Amino acid sequence: MLRNQARLWRLQLLGTLLIIFLLAMTLATYFLLASRTDYHARQQQVERDAYQHARAYLQSSAEQTSHILLAMRSRAREDMRQQLRDQVDQAYLLAERIWEHEHQRLPTAEVKALIVTALRPLRFFDGRGYFFIDTMDGRCVLLPTVPDREGSSLLDNRDDQGHYIMQTLIASVRGPQAAGFSSYRWYLPGTRQMADKIAYARHFAPYDWLIGSGEYLANVEAELQQQALTLLASSQPNGDKDDLMVIDERGVLRLYLAQPDLQGKHYQSLPEPLRSRAREAMQLGSKGGYLSYSVPQPDKQQAVSHLAYVHRLPGWNWTLINAMHVQSIQVENQQASTLLEAQLLQRIKATVLMTLLAMGCASLLYWFFNRWINALLARYQDDLRRSHAELQANSRELKLSHFMIDHATDMVLLQDSHGTLVYANRAARDYLEQDEAHHRQLMSILSTAGDHALPHSFETRLENADGHQHLEVTLTGLAYQDEHYLCATARDISQRHHAARQQRLAARVFESSNEAILITSADNRILAVNHAFTQITGYSEQDVLGRTPALLASGQHNADFYQQMWHNLSQRGQWSGEIWNRRKNGETYPEWLNISVLTDEQGNITHHVALFSDISERKAHEARIQHLAEFDALTDLPNRILIHDRLQQAIRQAERLAGKLAVLFVDLDHFKNINDTLGHNKGDELLKQVASRLCAAVRELDTVGRTGGDEFVLILPAISQPDEAAQVAERILRAMQTPFDVGGASLVVGCSIGISLLPDDGQDIQTLLMNADLAMYHAKSQGRNTFRFYTREMNSQVAERLQLENRLRHALEQNELFLLFQPQYDINSHALIGCEALVRWQHPTDGLIMPSRFIPIAEDSGLIVQLGRWVLREACQQMARWQAQGLPLPKMAVNVSARQLARTDFIDDVRAALQASGLPGHYLEIEVTESTLMEDADLAARQLSILKAMGVRLSVDDFGTGYSSLAYLKRFAPDTIKIDRSFVCELPGDSEDAAIVSAIIHLARALGMNTLAEGVETDAQHQYLRKLGCGGVQGYLLGRPQTASKLESQFDATV
Repeated sequence: MLRNQARLWRLQLLGTLLIIFLLAMTLATYFLLASRTDYHARQQQVERDAYQHARAYLQSSAEQTSHILLAMRSRAREDMRQQLRDQVDQAYLLAERIWEHEHQRLPTAEVKALIVTALRPLRFFDGRGYFFIDTMDGRCVLLPTVPDREGSSLLDNRDDQGHYIMQTLIASVRGPQAAGFSSYRWYLPGTRQMADKIAYARHFAPYDWLIGSGEYLANVEAELQQQALTLLASSQPNGDKDDLMVIDERGVLRLYLAQPDLQGKHYQSLPEPLRSRAREAMQLGSKGGYLSYSVPQPDKQQAVSHLAYVHRLPGWNWTLINAMHVQSIQVENQQASTLLEAQLLQRIKATVLMTLLAMGCASLLYWFFNRWINALLARYQDDLRRSHAELQANSRELKLSHFMIDHATDMVLLQDSHGTLVYANRAARDYLEQDEAHHRQLMSILSTAGDHALPHSFETRLENADGHQHLEVTLTGLAYQDEHYLCATARDISQRHHAARQQRLAARVFESSNEAILITSADNRILAVNHAFTQITGYSEQDVLGRTPALLASGQHNADFYQQMWHNLSQRGQWSGEIWNRRKNGETYPEWLNISVLTDEQGNITHHVALFSDISERKAHEARIQHLAEFDALTDLPNRILIHDRLQQAIRQAERLAGKLAVLFVDLDHFKNINDTLGHNKGDELLKQVASRLCAAVRELDTVGRTGGDEFVLILPAISQPDEAAQVAERILRAMQTPFDVGGASLVVGCSIGISLLPDDGQDIQTLLMNADLAMYHAKSQGRNTFRFYTREMNSQVAERLQLENRLRHALEQNELFLLFQPQYDINSHALIGCEALVRWQHPTDGLIMPSRFIPIAEDSGLIVQLGRWVLREACQQMARWQAQGLPLPKMAVNVSARQLARTDFIDDVRAALQASGLPGHYLEIEVTESTLMEDADLAARQLSILKAMGVRLSVDDFGTGYSSLAYLKRFAPDTIKIDRSFVCELPGDSEDAAIVSAIIHLARALGMNTLAEGVETDAQHQYLRKLGCGGVQGYLLGRPQTASKLESQFDATV
């Protein structure tokens, strides 16, 4: 038998070694073949990547050049338009100054002659530019280039495309701004050929003139093209003069630095092979593409190969040929191949060495391991034979004992004198099989028996996957057949320990809670109070035990209030709300109270538990914020929000009593001149004094409010006839005639007043305010410093509004809208932290229409939903493109109106925009105003919670101008609070604005929210906001609204 065991051991050893050898050789062969295959694949990939990188570099270089030239062309035209506007504004100002100084002294004809004489010699644009004057019926007043036409009618003048030039100029100044641009064609100086020209004109109201000037686009284009060629020439490295060629749309070579003498020639007249290369490039057309060609070298036998990319520059239709040497790509490929060969050789050596080493180690370890296993098996067989003999001798007694102990609920373990666990009953085995750690812990307990006299009982704690487990352990000594054993009995007492721990925890929480806690019995007798209760109420525990909570009543709530409270407790088992109570010292205070009812298993009430906290400071702070939200910070008059609220109340009262009320819209005359000449501080002081006089001119029941700037609104309820409103207006005009003492200066300021009446001129807030506003503007047009009642003839502006609404519908269908993006910066590092999408309207005839004109119309007509959906979709697509390009822009802010947020499909619109663009939700920030959130707070909360679950951020715009409610701010939890530009524009000089801004910043910081200031236009504002701890800024100081390509160039410049 021993001989067979030895032979089996040798066969097992040889078989195992053979398996190890075959396995090692197989793995080594696999790794060597894999390394060789990987080498060839990587070598081919290197070659492909090198050519692909070269092609991508050429294309990106050409496209970047195209973007730069487009930006230059766009900027040049805009600069020209701005220069025209500045020149005409100066001419207009000169004419206005002459008229203001002379029209009361001289006859009209002489004043007109003075203006014409002053403007006739003025020149600009290197002598090309001049001013012209025409009447609004088309008669020429001033034309310096053709004086003979002065005095004649130019109304029927047309260019070579049939456009009526004078009619176009007249139409450009008939808009609300009384100024505008027009385009037409006119003769170039010294030729009979017409060219495109742009003119800007302003309406001069005193004489019903239009004053304007113009410039030829050809002059700007020629200068711009030369600048572009200079820029391209200067951007080329000295060693790559043969790698750049520019051919214009006529086929003329405009730029070729390798042979400048060829510039200006047609590409057909160029020498070979340059002519062939140019012909192939021109044949590619506007689609562009790649070319491969060779350039002979005079001092070399072999020509140099080139790879070129051809790109058509839009606008001028230039063809750009950008090339690079193929030799540079081949050198890079050779270097990469050498490196790959070295890596392959190193991997082969390492594979062979590691295979041999692994075979040797595995063989040696297996030899030792096999000897050790055989020795263990021999010992185990001896022990097994000996134990089997003993078990047979005592089989009946052991089976009976095993049956009794194995069915016990406690764990029973038996350990011999050698420390070996010789028995464990079923309960112990189940416990030990749950986790290996249980075995180690129980054996550790048994090992401590020698430290105590037996028998010994104690409690211990064991660790398991569910936490801790407490056991009660009893150790006893046993002797059997001259062998000594240790018997351990363990009982699980975890539930008992858990109950005791919960009682201690509840007591600690009760005493350490920041909220006051009061516990009463079923009959409402106080059983216990905590420390916070004594701190808030002033009552000690001994003062209140056994008494009812009625001792805290303040007397400010009637019996119905408490009956409703107890009704809710009996129906729902809990009540929460705000209540006023009284401290021990008699002081009343507000608290937020939560009461819960505790019942037993049968549903019988056992206790009442009340938790409350003192909200005195929060109520006071909310009152301050509410005042800031409803009253003007400068004059302390009701602001627009409170005016609307009081006007609504007055309308309801008038409707109930079938009475009348009047709305007066007061606007100061020429107030802007006071601000410009004396400064904003004097202007603010004047507004305060005007507010005081307005209040003195009305009754106590009337309301005087300021809507902004120099505009005031008066509400006169309970009037019987319109004459009463007229008498108030006359009192205001008389009060304004008394000079104001402003900083030592005596000022007289007039005002224009518009009056609308209920129900004659409107029956709602918007109509009454709009009609009063129209009447005020009519008063201004009638000479100012007077008042006018609203009449239906003033509705012409409403007709214009309807026309603009129809044109806006057409604009949405014809894609006349586009987006600009205003960057947002970190206030410390000036790093871009996001941008805001701003919509613009480019009308085919009226030009650029600003949002201030069409957004209110879109809001009122409902078009804001379609417009907002378009803006959201376009902004997400642009943001997705930027992210795909790797531009590090964290977020895109999109404004959302109240009408959008109130729609049930708004969430679907956001989700569709994100899915269509592939943009993750955290890159999008929805920007809403306070008033938008408050229109339907519950709906807004539900909508915004869904958006937050999608990862979309929330920003509250114009914070501080509306409700400014802390409760709603906490409820909506925006990511960013935007400080309105009305608080920023006067910083740091205005102390009230500074206090508001500081409060907003500290409030946001306490709530863990970001802050971003709008309208930052000066460095002083920037530094002051930075000092206050504002997080970000947005405004003209650091970045105007701009196109996507211009914003991308900022990223390129940063990189």
